[in-house]
Amino acid sequence: MDINEREIGKNIRDARKEKGLSQDKLAKKCGISTSTLSLYENSKKTPNLITAGKIAGGLNVSIDRLCYGDESISFINQAPDEGRKIVNSIYMLWKSGVIYQDVNFTGYHSDYTVETTKKKMYNLLIIKHANPIRRLVNGLNEYREKEATYDDPEVCLEILLASVAKEINMEIEEEKRQQKAKKK
Repeated sequence: MDINEREIGKNIRDARKEKGLSQDKLAKKCGISTSTLSLYENSKKTPNLITAGKIAGGLNVSIDRLCYGDESISFINQAPDEGRKIVNSIYMLWKSGVIYQDVNFTGYHSDYTVETTKKKMYNLLIIKHANPIRRLVNGLNEYREKEATYDDPEVCLEILLASVAKEINMEIEEEKRQQKAKKK
């Protein structure tokens, strides 16, 4: 995927507005002038890598978000471990409305409902980590319902994602131990 320098400014502006920050506030967070930030946002100037990193840090987004307008790829691929990659993938699917757990479904505990554009429902069998994934989707559904009541919703979300990732990593390690024991 090629970087379009003109899109970087738009992506910075879009991310800043999504975060509810003024140009002045973001510029102060990043240690740059408001006029320089304005030049970036209006694609009159392109930030160097260090400045892009400062802006991404000030916005709490990845540099991919600034360069490509979408950080979902880096959100998944740049995760520190397999458990977090799995959790981030499930989270992105849930957030996009692609998956959710039908708590009224009477089939096996690892069956999940997938909704297509025609609103037909299909069961999706999760082969590995069914219990943590079920806990994640249930937790995400609960998070969505109660988000407005949390003092810091992003912290609550991160706690959920991290705890399920840890659980999945523990299952992965146990599976590796079992495979190693079989080889001996």
